[in-house]
Amino acid sequence: MKIILKAPAKINLFLEIKNKREDGCHNLETIMQTVSLYDELSFESAEKNIFLKCDNSALPTDSTNIVYKAAKAFYNYFKIDKGIKIYLKKIIPMGAGLGGGSSDAATTLAALAKLHKIKTNKKELEQIAVKLGADVAFFLTGRTALCEGIGNIITPLRSIKNLNLVLVNPGFGVNTADIYKKVRLPLTNEAEIIRIKAHIDNGSFSTNEAFGNCFNRLEDFVISDYPEIAKIKDILTSLGCISLMSGSGSTVFGLFDATITSKEIKTTLNRHAWKFCFVNSTELSLQRQFSNQ
Repeated sequence: MKIILKAPAKINLFLEIKNKREDGCHNLETIMQTVSLYDELSFESAEKNIFLKCDNSALPTDSTNIVYKAAKAFYNYFKIDKGIKIYLKKIIPMGAGLGGGSSDAATTLAALAKLHKIKTNKKELEQIAVKLGADVAFFLTGRTALCEGIGNIITPLRSIKNLNLVLVNPGFGVNTADIYKKVRLPLTNEAEIIRIKAHIDNGSFSTNEAFGNCFNRLEDFVISDYPEIAKIKDILTSLGCISLMSGSGSTVFGLFDATITSKEIKTTLNRHAWKFCFVNSTELSLQRQFSNQ
């Protein structure tokens, strides 16, 4: 049996840092949205061991890879003495604030449960997911969701449909751990998330008024060291987009409505060496992918 699944990227429509935990991690409040940029993973049973291959030579395929870690954690948790062959087609940029590795890990957990016919549920898989990384549990839900704590408290929201975005990556990654070391508390920004959630609840998020409430606290600590990110934001803003860094960077996304054409944006961005692509918000989830197989 062979399973092929898409692992979507995400953006953060809102990201606030609430406080620092005793374990050194930070509690967050963020609204995440999956988008139509995907890695692709294929899974095939093996007699023993975990075999991981990737089309991107820059990505390690040994036990340090989060996909490998996810497979190992799954087999240890369910006490399964079997193996797996995994092939990863890497499209989402690495270290880009788009959650590519976390999405790949979540997809691996769900795929192995399906492949080995394990009777489990999302809650149980989330217990494994949160130990792998902050965003992994979110991707078991996907779509639009409020994530709190270290990403382990997930509240699905009304799905945002047909949201037009451009993702712009400057060609370098940002070290998340280094950015969080710069955070200084307390920080407060409660009003914006209340407004964003209200627009999502009533289905009116695709308006400039709603876009204007988008916010990412980590920009305060990233842009000073990476001025190229500020430059991307300024150019997208000049084109009429609402621009925001995703996660801890380095990717910036631009939200735009029907008054702006992708051709206008493309013409301007082509003058720079950045990598960019146009995407939409997506409702695609792991559950829906399985139901279509």
